[in-house]
Amino acid sequence: MESPNDLKQTVDRLFAPLIGSSANPEKGKSVGILVGVTLQGTRFHFAYGDVGLHQGSGSVPYPEMVVFIGSNSKVVTATLLALSAIKSGTAANLDTPVASLLPGNTRIDQTCGEILLWHLATHSAGFPDGPCGPRSGLGNYPFTSMRGFLDTYTQPYAPGQTWFYSNQGFALLGVLMSHALTGSGASSDWDGSYKNWANLAVNDIARPLGMANTQVDYRKVLGKVVQGYTYTDRGGPAYNKIDPPDWVMSSAGLGAGALSATLDDMLQFLEAQCSPPGSELGQAILYTQQPCPSDNELSMGLGWQLSNGYLDKNGGVAGYETYMAFDPSNQIGVFAFGNTSGGTGGDNITQHGRLLLGALRGTPADRSKFPKPTDNPACPG
Repeated sequence: MESPNDLKQTVDRLFAPLIGSSANPEKGKSVGILVGVTLQGTRFHFAYGDVGLHQGSGSVPYPEMVVFIGSNSKVVTATLLALSAIKSGTAANLDTPVASLLPGNTRIDQTCGEILLWHLATHSAGFPDGPCGPRSGLGNYPFTSMRGFLDTYTQPYAPGQTWFYSNQGFALLGVLMSHALTGSGASSDWDGSYKNWANLAVNDIARPLGMANTQVDYRKVLGKVVQGYTYTDRGGPAYNKIDPPDWVMSSAGLGAGALSATLDDMLQFLEAQCSPPGSELGQAILYTQQPCPSDNELSMGLGWQLSNGYLDKNGGVAGYETYMAFDPSNQIGVFAFGNTSGGTGGDNITQHGRLLLGALRGTPADRSKFPKPTDNPACPG
């Protein structure tokens, strides 16, 4: 294991140059950055630039600040699928048809092939990025818009063969897992059984892993929320403050990216990936890390992106850019957060997170290679 001094030099070299200043804003840089590293269970925290709070002037230690992890939440949604698959008496496993979990008032086009839950969890269902339809933000995505998408979408190609990143697919997976794990059979409409993702994500995944400061409804921890920024070059380059995302608890899009967490909670999550607990949840965690399908043609686990001996995922909502990765063989985990979106700041957080993981394990962390479709799926209309 690297000495603390060597580790600091490595992290400084990679992330300190990514800090921009209000006097000279740059589109590829962030106002502030937090980095967490876990090496064989020992944690290290680093901060660069200006990482302040959205409200108040109190002092909160960097590891306890709350950030929005965006699409990293998809791994939690996929873990719910894995958990359902290994539990007895649940309504869903990887090969469960999506159509079997939809309410009776909603149809889905499957002229090119039946869509299964694992297709949603690996971005291979042939769905667009989305979300599609009226009020199409994930934070307040109506179930009427979800139904409208499913009723009008024409399947472009056979599922399970090519990869196209889809918030739409993971939003659907989230509500279907809610129904499968809390419902009591077939539903005629998008009833309350489809709206429990937030409780499941927190109570079935986060809390059992010791993630005490992970949530969807962040009102109780608003005083710990980091201030986010957006870069703009309209009228001259600038970093503008932005409010945190507004998550409506009845949104159909929560499973695609609604969690917030602290730096230490994310390191806790990565440590659980490196050394899963001896429980059903631990079995589910291991399940998410296996290639799906088993021939690894998609470079995907469940939610996780797979490459040369490591797994990763990034995420972003306005003002908050994140990246997490781990190497289970070497027991190394990395989480990086930048408080600035717009431009290429988020891309740089991801790129330098990979570089850091590669430096720590002594082997470059190559980008995943995904088989892409000839034509990208698009929202109807």
